[in-house]
Amino acid sequence: DRVVANGDVANKIGSRTLATLAKQAGIPVYVACPVQTIDESIPTGSKINIEERPAQELRAIAGTQVAPKDVEVWNPAFDITPAQLID
Repeated sequence: DRVVANGDVANKIGSRTLATLAKQAGIPVYVACPVQTIDESIPTGSKINIEERPAQELRAIAGTQVAPKDVEVWNPAFDITPAQLID
């Protein structure tokens, strides 16, 4: 979804976890992306604006409330995979 100047990558939530596990297991991780997703104007992944999904997506499953309606939720749509985890 976005590759920045230092090689950090913003991708769907869970990408960082998979890259971390792959690195520990000695499995290479590669990024395939359209050229349009490379943004050299952003220096590092910490500067990427992360879209947040609606909190209610985590408070209810298939319309059934599973958490209090007012419980605080952080529901990012993306996570940042550091360049060090990418081969």
